[in-house]
Amino acid sequence: MSETHLSEIRVDPLINKEEGIHNNQPQELKMDETLGNYSPKKNERSSWFSFIMREVKDTKNNQPLGPKIPKVSDKLRIENEECYSPLMVSIGPYHSPGHHNNLREEEIPKVSMARQFILDSGKNIELVYREVEKGIQNAREFYNEIDMKGYDDEQFTRMMFLDGCFILQFIHCVTHNYENLEMTDRQVAGVKRDLLLLENQIPFPVLKSLTSLRYEKDGTNHGMKHVNDFLFFHILNPKDKPLRTRKLLWSTVSLLLMFLPIALPFVLSRYNHGLVFLSMVPIFFLMELCLVIPAWLLWLLLRKGRQASGYDSQWQPDEEPAHLLQLLYFLFIGSHYIKGKSSSRRCGHCLSYLATWLKKFIRTKCKPVARGRRGHYLYYTAKELKKVGIRFMSSQTSALTDVKFKSSFFYGTLKLPSITIDESTRSMLFNLVAYETSAALNPLWVTSYICFMNSLIDDADDVKELRSKGIIINFHGPDQQVADLFNHMGSFLEPDTSVYNDVKREINEQCESIVKKLVAQWHQTYFQSPWAFIAVAAAAVGLALTATQTYYAMHPRDPSKKN
Repeated sequence: MSETHLSEIRVDPLINKEEGIHNNQPQELKMDETLGNYSPKKNERSSWFSFIMREVKDTKNNQPLGPKIPKVSDKLRIENEECYSPLMVSIGPYHSPGHHNNLREEEIPKVSMARQFILDSGKNIELVYREVEKGIQNAREFYNEIDMKGYDDEQFTRMMFLDGCFILQFIHCVTHNYENLEMTDRQVAGVKRDLLLLENQIPFPVLKSLTSLRYEKDGTNHGMKHVNDFLFFHILNPKDKPLRTRKLLWSTVSLLLMFLPIALPFVLSRYNHGLVFLSMVPIFFLMELCLVIPAWLLWLLLRKGRQASGYDSQWQPDEEPAHLLQLLYFLFIGSHYIKGKSSSRRCGHCLSYLATWLKKFIRTKCKPVARGRRGHYLYYTAKELKKVGIRFMSSQTSALTDVKFKSSFFYGTLKLPSITIDESTRSMLFNLVAYETSAALNPLWVTSYICFMNSLIDDADDVKELRSKGIIINFHGPDQQVADLFNHMGSFLEPDTSVYNDVKREINEQCESIVKKLVAQWHQTYFQSPWAFIAVAAAAVGLALTATQTYYAMHPRDPSKKN
């Protein structure tokens, strides 16, 4: 073949010869230059193969697709448009005045609160502005590029500065200085709602840089504590757990039992002679062994449980959140609870480990159940579960991951996290779902939780049952409105079948057990109230007496047979 013919051969620019060698491309896909065989289809196929392999390699980097503050997908927005649009205050470029102004005329002014933030920080306004300006190029990348074309760097910096100062000053006033917040309660509730919209966020690095100027002391940024407290106590709004009060009571009793045998000898020695006191030493020693040691172990266990379920206001997420809504998501799924790490809790950890080991040791063998085989398609309402002997109890935490089911011979217990339902709950949950969907998270905790609650709630009676157990705290209205709320949200969502799958499977097994159904019905019929129990006991005694009387009437004792 002549050189002129070789120069006329077209080479696809997508194919790199060296890359093909390294990737061990099949020889039949290459052109045989010695024979001059040229196949456009083979080159096109080779290009397509190379494209596929490069895409597979790129996906391994786990880089987020799209902006970190995306827009809500059309699929979620169609039926619930009002849940994703701000009502009181616009944050960021998506709903700013002049672009997508869906706000009412009563939008909260930001300038006065931003001014107060600067004054409270004690810093010069130019210094604070320059701090925001440093990361402005990185902040632009958080949004859709098409929505950023209308803003130059100066306009965007001013927006981030004003919105960031407003958010942090609002959080400070709500958590520490509520009386100086010049808003009505309705406006405060509206701003809380708007700060948690997916399209109404600013980059978290902007907030972090502003908090460092105001709250950083001794090299530590204490601003995260204020943000965490705001989201936990004023958004999640967990109720006070009665179990914590019970634990505190038992801790006090255990401490008294610990010191009672020690103090008792000294008290008695004041009213008795020394010989009597010495004679009672062995008795006090036995009391020490029988009371002090068990009380000490009980106190350690309760102390460990109380610390393990406590809220850590200084908690820092493993990765920096992109915005406030993502931080709320971390709190909602339960990443904010203290995990024992200090040496003072080692004894409690040892006891917990010992209890877990004993439970595994005495556990009976059971047949393994295929994962995903059952549990995600069989649903029972709260009323139906109550009929088969399943009780409801509020979990120790408000984390969505804290859903557990414990089964016994007589009944089962379903533990669910408590949730406060008010006017903004629907918007908050739908925006958490929108974040979960846009970030392609796995598993889908919030989506699955909504669907799980929808399966438990059918009407007002189901809500009443959950409300009576402290699982639902209702500030929304009648119980039927809460039922309609979950039924409406659940109708648009599809759960992740891996979430709560084991819990659902165990519930189904309890509901399908004929023996447990009979035991539950018998228990509810005869032991629902003390009067029913007394009536059953009296009937049983009367039946026994009647049977005894009948027996002796049929078999009278012969008086002649006497010893």
